[in-house]
Amino acid sequence: MARRQDHTPVQLQQLTMETVLNLLQQQPASSLSLRQIAREVGYSPGTLINQFGSYGLLLLAANARTLDQIYRELCAAIEQADSPQQALEACAMSYFNFASQHPHQWRLLFEHQLPEQENLPDWQQQRIDNVFTLLQQQLTILKPGTTAADCAQSARTIWASVHGICVLALDDKLFTPGNINGHSMILSLLHHYLPGWINDKEDRHA
Repeated sequence: MARRQDHTPVQLQQLTMETVLNLLQQQPASSLSLRQIAREVGYSPGTLINQFGSYGLLLLAANARTLDQIYRELCAAIEQADSPQQALEACAMSYFNFASQHPHQWRLLFEHQLPEQENLPDWQQQRIDNVFTLLQQQLTILKPGTTAADCAQSARTIWASVHGICVLALDDKLFTPGNINGHSMILSLLHHYLPGWINDKEDRHA
């Protein structure tokens, strides 16, 4: 087993996160354990606890990496889009594809819970806010003059709907015939929701 001084704290944290994310490509988070992760990293469980504070915070740090990855992929999708509607569609597809390609890593984002008395750290909340800000920015471009509150609600409505499709698709519970699948359902959702949302705002401010 490696000695503690073989890596700096930053290097050890990086190595641990890479190990956790690699393990999540093979197995669900529910089957992971601190002892398994420590064994793969080459340090004792106590050393990892000293670095992260608790096993729960270690997993939360892994979730932070996942949010960073999702954020980068959404940014790339937006950069390649020619309009805000295309950008929102591309973001939704990117999110769906990430969930499909990294199901255990993606599920950990929503399955992991801190103890009831612990608040979500600011560094994690900021990452969540950053993802939603990307959607809200596109909605603001799509409908200038819309209030920040309306954009925030619409961004979360779109995300919740796409997220539901992801969950059902991963669980093979869509029960769809023929060429109907998660991708086509997401496009149908946005093609119907966005025009209605725009018209609703126009009527309200008429």
